[in-house]
Amino acid sequence: MNIQFQLCGLSILILLIIFYNSHKTLHLYKERVFYAVLCIITASLSGDILSLVVIYFREILPILLVEMVCKLYLASLVLGAWSALEYVFTDVIGESKHVKLTRWMILLVTAQSVLILLLPVHIYDSEGKVYTYGPSVIAVYIFVALYILSTLAVTFVLRKKLNPRIRFAIVLWMLIWIASAVAQFLNDGLLIVGFASAIGVLILAVIIENPEANLERKLGCFNSYALTEYLNQLFERKKSFSIMEISFENTILLEETGMDIDEILRRILRLLSRYNDIFVFKNINLSLILISENREELESAAKAILDDTGHSDIYRKTAMLILMEHTDDFSDMDNLMRFFSFVRSEREEEKGMLIFTDESMVTRFKQKNLIEQEISDALAEDRVEVFLQPIYSNGEKYFTSAEALVRIRERNGSIMPPGLFIPVAEDSGQILELGERVFEKVCHFLHHTEVLQLGLHYIEVNLSVVQCEKIDLAERLISIANTYEIDPRWINLEITETGSIRARQTLLENMKKLIEHGFSFSLDDFGKGESNLMYVVEMPVCIVKLDHDMSKAFFCSDKAKHVVRAVISMAHGMNLKVVAEGIETETEAGEMYVEGIDYIQGYYYARPLPGQEFLEFLRKNAVQA
Repeated sequence: MNIQFQLCGLSILILLIIFYNSHKTLHLYKERVFYAVLCIITASLSGDILSLVVIYFREILPILLVEMVCKLYLASLVLGAWSALEYVFTDVIGESKHVKLTRWMILLVTAQSVLILLLPVHIYDSEGKVYTYGPSVIAVYIFVALYILSTLAVTFVLRKKLNPRIRFAIVLWMLIWIASAVAQFLNDGLLIVGFASAIGVLILAVIIENPEANLERKLGCFNSYALTEYLNQLFERKKSFSIMEISFENTILLEETGMDIDEILRRILRLLSRYNDIFVFKNINLSLILISENREELESAAKAILDDTGHSDIYRKTAMLILMEHTDDFSDMDNLMRFFSFVRSEREEEKGMLIFTDESMVTRFKQKNLIEQEISDALAEDRVEVFLQPIYSNGEKYFTSAEALVRIRERNGSIMPPGLFIPVAEDSGQILELGERVFEKVCHFLHHTEVLQLGLHYIEVNLSVVQCEKIDLAERLISIANTYEIDPRWINLEITETGSIRARQTLLENMKKLIEHGFSFSLDDFGKGESNLMYVVEMPVCIVKLDHDMSKAFFCSDKAKHVVRAVISMAHGMNLKVVAEGIETETEAGEMYVEGIDYIQGYYYARPLPGQEFLEFLRKNAVQA
């Protein structure tokens, strides 16, 4: 019997089965489909060997048994070709659709198998060659060819949806199968089709379905790729599950104390090894994701971790444990992971504790998402507007400047309150694009209107903290100003103390470039939070703006009066101008004038106005306020 190729192929497949079963897996649907393909091809190759054995002993075996075994092997070839097509579809359609498709395909392949079993088969055994032929074999060639061509066609048509690695592996398998079939057709004694099937499955296992590809090698748990696959399956099945994130936020502190984060994670994983109903994943950041259908298991695991690490001050300052009992409010991994990020930022003071999420958190997160989407849509649809609030000069007795304030106009025409979208934009990073859009619109306004002829000297534009952290801030602003042929003296850039704290050196370098180009700077919100007089000393600003609350405190607190007067005296002593924000009455404006405040900004003179209304305001108040 010439079964060397078949035995070699069968050995490969048996080793693959042993290897596959020796690794922990997530029991993903796609993994199960591949395992089914592996078993089908193994059964087919076993049938190939068995058919040769019964043919060899056909003199002592019933002829019906010999023919039936041969036909069953032939039918298994069709089943193997069909399984390749089924495997391709797992990567382009969802599980539920794939299950429905498989049911219909099983009916088709069953009908084909019955036909193969009914058609006659003949055995050739002469001159050292052993093979089957006849109508049953011809039917097999036709059916297998159709499945192979269908697999190649699907791979080509859906190539953009297919994982490139899967596409490569499937095409290579089919080409090997075709080559082996042609070779066997030309040389009847060369029985290598079964061996080619084994090579095809080996290619899938090595390139795509290697269980080790889902493991984090350093830690031994599942990796972020496996997390994505597993969560996608859970969401597609609409399966209820609980999830917990264990993250380490203060990596700088860990490094300073010489803590090895991998050793910390290994210690946690050793504690988790006793929980059989929990899948553990290492996410792309310094966090572990625990998933289970048993919430009590997760809570018990969390308490065990906290009991084990509670004595460590480092853990309490860096670790965050967030447990979410129900994930029904989410339908994809991206939003779920963003929700955990949202909870971490909202509850960052609760490190070293177990945080349980609730519906109110989910509601706030969804509202934040809606606002983020509205900001993105407003930027894309040019619904970002600039309102201008006039600033009155006590010295020149008219409105010499204005502050540009960003507004978003909703599709229904209403204005979204800035207090609603600005914090979200700052948290999401969208404030960077919003800030540049405001600067560009201010440049457009200065270039295309007669605002300067109406007495305005400059417009103040706020720089966000995110903008202040950008190394190329100066180049970007100068480029925009040059595009609109704007004299930099027409724009005053406002920075906040927060911005100067977080990116002081970068900001100072940008400020130097911008000042050299002709821009000027104001220190906004002075008196808000923990003011530091050194900011005024170190930052090359020409204007200090008293925060709204500080201005208001002046009128109701003797202590505040002393502070404001000291600030005014200090600023004037440094040749800086002072702006009082939040002035709402004639009395307040009068008192600030007496105190020597240089500029007044507030509702007493005007609320922030859209561009055309601001121009009308200037026309009415250009000579005297």
